[in-house]
Amino acid sequence: MKGSISLTRRLVLTVLVLELLSAVALIAAITVHERSLQLKAFDAALMAKAEALLGAVQDTEDEQDDVMLDLRGVELGKHAIFRVEDEHGRILGSAGDAPRFTTSPAEPMAFHDETVNGRRYRFLVFQALRIVDPGEANGGVRHGITIVYGIPEGRIWHEVLEAVRFIAIATAVLLGITGAVMVWLLRRTLAPVHELAREAEHMRLSDWRFQAPVSAKNTIELRPLTLALETALARMQRSFEQQRRFTNDAAHELKTDVAIVKSSLQLLAMRRRTVEEYSRGLALSLEDFNRLESTVQKMLTLARLEQPAAGGLNEGHASCSLRGVMEDAIHQSQPLAELKAVTIDFESATDARVAIDSRDAQLLCSNILLNALQHSPEGTRIRVAMQLLEGRVWLKVQDEGEGIPEQDREHLFEPFYRTDPSRSRKSGGTGLGLAICKALCERAGGSIEIANHSPVGALVTVTLPAETTSASPTPSASLKAQSLY
Repeated sequence: MKGSISLTRRLVLTVLVLELLSAVALIAAITVHERSLQLKAFDAALMAKAEALLGAVQDTEDEQDDVMLDLRGVELGKHAIFRVEDEHGRILGSAGDAPRFTTSPAEPMAFHDETVNGRRYRFLVFQALRIVDPGEANGGVRHGITIVYGIPEGRIWHEVLEAVRFIAIATAVLLGITGAVMVWLLRRTLAPVHELAREAEHMRLSDWRFQAPVSAKNTIELRPLTLALETALARMQRSFEQQRRFTNDAAHELKTDVAIVKSSLQLLAMRRRTVEEYSRGLALSLEDFNRLESTVQKMLTLARLEQPAAGGLNEGHASCSLRGVMEDAIHQSQPLAELKAVTIDFESATDARVAIDSRDAQLLCSNILLNALQHSPEGTRIRVAMQLLEGRVWLKVQDEGEGIPEQDREHLFEPFYRTDPSRSRKSGGTGLGLAICKALCERAGGSIEIANHSPVGALVTVTLPAETTSASPTPSASLKAQSLY
């Protein structure tokens, strides 16, 4: 695939490049060290040759006790250049064009690098005292001898290059072996990753089963990834199942409502009827259409709320007073409450603005109250309380109904789910109210929970982040705060 990246290849190349750079640095260090050793050995050889030339200075056996240079038995070396002088500057022997160097009595021996005839030489300037006839009474004749001896430096670099060549070849072999071993080790090390990928490839829309291989679970670095994959896939599976169930339930709801409307109209058209019968039939059909429209509207609302907000939680900076919205919702629910002889008590010791549009907040509060009213027996109470705690608004609604069956608790917020389908349909419920409430709370960064309340009834708890607060106590005579908290 174009643009694909191989981690194995990248790791191998990275390590090999680092090893190559280390090898280059090591060879450079070895080169400097080897040249230093070879230079010391080279200088020792120069010293030995200079001392041999000094030993070749002999007496001429004349009356002036002059000296001469006898090179018999002295090996000077190929391409060697030398010059031997006495204290009077008389050249006793020479070979080649040896340069003249400035000498000092305080420095009887010095090394110099010089180019002669295009070749680099290293010279030793050696000043020594040569005693002729030391056995005589006066201790012999003393002669100051100056020796200049040099040989080409190519010998030094030849030895250095031989050592460097050996190190370079050994390094190249080691790099090759290291690369091969590294590829093999990396493939074995990354085997759990490949096994994990192969297992993930087996997943299909019809089969969501995913079992992470044991090798991946036992690898410390891969364990978080396997857990994340299993969790994400489980969530995706639940999401697809909920989506599939939502589609089936929506189709069933719409089909049922359409079938009811169709049957009502067909019944009217079967024979001629009076004006009163037509009016009653059309009114029933209109009621069915209103229920169908309400269902579609709630489905569109739920779809809107489940879409991610483009501007974050506070998209458009919409906010509202939660206490004011709850008071409006209680006022709108009052006719149904009076019809069922249910009393709604509301207590709020504070007010807070929440990051929800007022229409959405109205929908949230109305749905919670409607749910409580639908499950409240006649002559009971619904208690509503709001409290501000640590920057969050806590809204609690308690009824005195039959509570929540244990098998229904985990499905309460699923779309179209009803704990009592027959009664919900009779009262006009679609099973979308609590799903819309959950989507509203999560979109605002809050949460909603429903639990059984002792001794009877259910307790709905909504928490939302608060924007601003202002103290304005409005206690209800029939509700104590401790009854809900």
